[in-house]
Amino acid sequence: MSTNKKRLTITLAESVLIDLEKMAKDKGLSKSAVITIALEEYKKGQK
Repeated sequence: MSTNKKRLTITLAESVLIDLEKMAKDKGLSKSAVITIALEEYKKGQK
């Protein structure tokens, strides 16, 4: 993961936010880390 970080504000459906918070808590990660991992995995699947 990149160490050069930028702040982003997003809007999520409440159900998506609840899922994100649960995933982050279960994995011991921040919400940002979960989103970053998900996007990296998505990118891999697009190749």
